[in-house]
Amino acid sequence: MTVDTTWGDRGVFRPREVGPRAAAAEAPWRLGPFADVPDTVLDAGRVGALEVRAASTRGFAHRCDGDVRQDAVGLSAPAGRVVLAAVADGVGAATDAHHGARLAVRHALGYLAWAMPDGPLDGLLDAVDVAAAVHAADRAVGRAGPAPRHRSTTLTVAAVDVSPGAGGHAFRVARVGDSPAFVLAHGRFRALFDDVEGELHDPATDSLPAPAGPVERVAGVLAPGEALVLASDGVGVPLRETEAGAYLADAWAEPPGPVAFLHQLQFNVRSYDDDRTAAVIWAGSESA
Repeated sequence: MTVDTTWGDRGVFRPREVGPRAAAAEAPWRLGPFADVPDTVLDAGRVGALEVRAASTRGFAHRCDGDVRQDAVGLSAPAGRVVLAAVADGVGAATDAHHGARLAVRHALGYLAWAMPDGPLDGLLDAVDVAAAVHAADRAVGRAGPAPRHRSTTLTVAAVDVSPGAGGHAFRVARVGDSPAFVLAHGRFRALFDDVEGELHDPATDSLPAPAGPVERVAGVLAPGEALVLASDGVGVPLRETEAGAYLADAWAEPPGPVAFLHQLQFNVRSYDDDRTAAVIWAGSESA
């Protein structure tokens, strides 16, 4: 009996090679150990003039080894007034990191939806406390069971006002850990946090639950045509260090279709085989 050893997509769906090829990218996938954590999740939508895409998918190494996806991502748009997004990256050494990441995303977005104020839309984000959402997620991850450090995870949360103001759509971002956030404008990714390239973050101090450091916060405005990008390290590191940055800047110059977005996250480059997760919010024109 001859077994066909070829594996992976072909033709237009073959992952884009943006550097030396990763051997694990062409190895057969092994099913993960948890039935409720699929290989990939995908979401997309349009809210007013905002286009939104999000995906989380196992990295090549996790697929090859049959390990669980440790990243998580979530989107919501409470009452169509604000777009919320969250990305969490479970710490690799933590045995239940995937659970922590999913808890963090769920409770951060749930808190923001619960705390959304009623009343006029003007200045809405002034009353939306994304840092408080991170604290709510921290409590949930810590109280989910014994040995909370087994659920260690980063968390980055964003809120974008659907109603444009002067210059565009106001946004707020907060995080614990090193999962990056960017604004994509004029073909370049501008980092919103001062991460040091090559810096190794201590998971004992830069992750939920009970981080030692404060929640980092940043605010800004998305001008028409710009995009806010939340990512896990599996996207953020190769984006900064390889040709993947130029590739994604071109691919995300305009909102791609949902399936195309997922395909773009599957870029193939050796040594960058972590889980791939991103949530991207594009600001269109008011007439879009």
